[in-house]
Amino acid sequence: MATPVGTSSPSDTRNRLLLAIPADELSWVLSISERVQLTPHQILHEYMVPMDHVYFVESGLVSVGAKVGRDKFVEVWLTGSQGMVGVPVVLGAGAEPLHRRTVQVGGQALRIGTRDFRQALESLPAFRKALHAFLNVVLSQTSQSGACNSTHSVKHRMARWLLVARSGLNADDIPLTHGVLAQLLGVRRASVTECLDHFESQGLINTKRGKIVICNSSDLREICCDCFRMIDREYEQQLASLNETQNKIDIPV
Repeated sequence: MATPVGTSSPSDTRNRLLLAIPADELSWVLSISERVQLTPHQILHEYMVPMDHVYFVESGLVSVGAKVGRDKFVEVWLTGSQGMVGVPVVLGAGAEPLHRRTVQVGGQALRIGTRDFRQALESLPAFRKALHAFLNVVLSQTSQSGACNSTHSVKHRMARWLLVARSGLNADDIPLTHGVLAQLLGVRRASVTECLDHFESQGLINTKRGKIVICNSSDLREICCDCFRMIDREYEQQLASLNETQNKIDIPV
């Protein structure tokens, strides 16, 4: 169910990208937004289907999957409360995106129709700058993830994925099963279980039914490859460059 946001106070949003723009522009964005629930397995954008809306995630986690087989998709980047879902609309790309966007962890988002979104993008300079900064982050994440997937071990890739998910959720609890993780990473479920068991034996995580809890993010970063640090640093730098007078964006470390 969608709820109009209207002229709510800027503090009513928890999306960290939107909180980086001035209050007057944010009020405009909120006035054309509606708050919607995100449910696990919900597909926000189908493969090769026109995008009618973009989403600014406030809580939850959305994966962007590339088609690698007839009915198989592999995650190429993740979006949480630090970003938006619908990058092709920002780029003014064609109406049939090559990726599928699926809710992995339920939550809430601000939804905007593509026509209203494009008008706001043209009219609001700080909003446009924030979206261009996020595009740089997406490009960095996808290119670095591709290099990581082709070079590093499943253990390194799993550590990177857990840390990226933690940043997107802004929480240590990641409510995903081994099976979903295997699909997202494009590996066998047995490989995921073996990797998570190793992390748990080291005291880095605690696995529960349908949930992974990160217990020691600092040590998890130490055993992770440099890919997460590069992605994380790019996000910090891009957001910091928007406007030093705006609300500080806190990135989990």
